[in-house]
Amino acid sequence: MQDADFDPSATASILAQAWSSGDLLTALAAGNKPETLEQGYAAQDHLFQLAGGTRAGWKLGVGSPAAMRGANLSRPLVGQLERARLHSSGVQLSLPAYTPVTIECEIAFVLDRDLPPLPGRKIDAADIRSTCVTFEVVRSRFVDRKTVGWPSFIADNVGFEALVVGQTLCQGLDPEVMRQLAENVVVYLNGEPRAKGLFDDTATDPLNSLAALYEHAAQRGETLRAGDIITTGAMCEPFDISGPGHKLAARYFDNELMFSF
Repeated sequence: MQDADFDPSATASILAQAWSSGDLLTALAAGNKPETLEQGYAAQDHLFQLAGGTRAGWKLGVGSPAAMRGANLSRPLVGQLERARLHSSGVQLSLPAYTPVTIECEIAFVLDRDLPPLPGRKIDAADIRSTCVTFEVVRSRFVDRKTVGWPSFIADNVGFEALVVGQTLCQGLDPEVMRQLAENVVVYLNGEPRAKGLFDDTATDPLNSLAALYEHAAQRGETLRAGDIITTGAMCEPFDISGPGHKLAARYFDNELMFSF
């Protein structure tokens, strides 16, 4: 139940202004700061409505066992993908301001059928049309997203800025392909190796992230739609960059996913 004293639309308006201007907030004022994850998601919904775009899928964040343990979370954070912010390989991105961004190379799934909200839904291979690699650009509206509290970061749409989507890696769901991908992928920054696949409890399990999204959707009465892209969280070590002029590339198997600022 929402707190009657919390207005998610007011919080969303503040974040939307920061999003478009490029200004960074130290924190939200007490009257506008969500105190619970539920309040954060309510503000996120309003923020997405203010953007006026079309939802094209979902993103998961803070999803590795180590990250969730450190953040005292029981499941990953969930954000929404705006269709206008999804791009193909080779795109040159422009940002409202060259504030620091975090680069995350991820595994993503494309849904093959609508999934109405259903508590306890299990992953079925028939749910998945294809698997691909993505680059997520995380640009929070806060100076330090880790100090403002997770409800505020959720309201900020979990820092989503843009997603660069690679070509289909395989049809359906193939755990062996995902395992080999994590072992082979290398992320390059300006032509130099910068990150490799994560393992052990620092790695995000894409299927755990997908299951968490199913649970999130069931609790919030959301239908996941055929064609939705679900980007599941960092497959490689995330890193921060600032300023224009950078070129990013992920090389895996015989493929390359690339973009620039």
